[in-house]
Amino acid sequence: MRYLSRYDLEKIARRVLRAYWQLPEAQENPYCVDMVLLTKKLLGLRVLYRHLSTDGRIMGLTSYGEVDLDLPDSDLRGICSLDGRTILLEQDLLYLPAGLGRRNFTLGHECAHHVLKMLYPAAYGSGVAARRSLPCRDHRLRARGSAYDWEEWQMDVLASEFLMPEDLLRRNLALVGSPNGFDILNPVWRREDYGRFMGLCRMMGVSAQAMAYRLELLGLLKKNQLYSPSAMIDIWMDEEEVI
Repeated sequence: MRYLSRYDLEKIARRVLRAYWQLPEAQENPYCVDMVLLTKKLLGLRVLYRHLSTDGRIMGLTSYGEVDLDLPDSDLRGICSLDGRTILLEQDLLYLPAGLGRRNFTLGHECAHHVLKMLYPAAYGSGVAARRSLPCRDHRLRARGSAYDWEEWQMDVLASEFLMPEDLLRRNLALVGSPNGFDILNPVWRREDYGRFMGLCRMMGVSAQAMAYRLELLGLLKKNQLYSPSAMIDIWMDEEEVI
């Protein structure tokens, strides 16, 4: 596995997106990157939807070569054959209320595995027998600091770069009326900004969580109170006030 920095991954994503925007179909929606189009038309991969686990631990699955996997918790009767050109996505992502954003990000994550394998076949393509498959699991299940977690971080960064490239994101921010980003993201006390933010998420087909993180990273969101809307009115007593 190659240890690629965020800057390295940004350059790789720009190369992929330059090729993507040359596709005639990409011009039909200039406001977002269609991950299905990128996956199928640009990378030549197949996307199938299946139940991959009963508890939702596995959102996506792919491989670098031909493998047979035993998935006892899936709807595939325990046996799944991958050919190195197929991405499996959790079927529930088609129906969950917030499924579009998670589906796009998971697809971007799995595509990232294939992009790095194309660029660095010796590092990513030689371990098919040992690795067998490349599952996209909930980030909370990863072992922090492990080589696996580091590789998954690289795929997450690439997925984010695919879906929310900085130049496109800044153009879309101007379109929703927030060209300089957001000072505070709070669904209760900053409803107008929150409405623009959610419009941006829908425009680009990403989840609120992924968008907020990306904006923070680019310095376009100063304070994220998406999941703590009461923070604006929380008052903490000083130590001398505590009886």
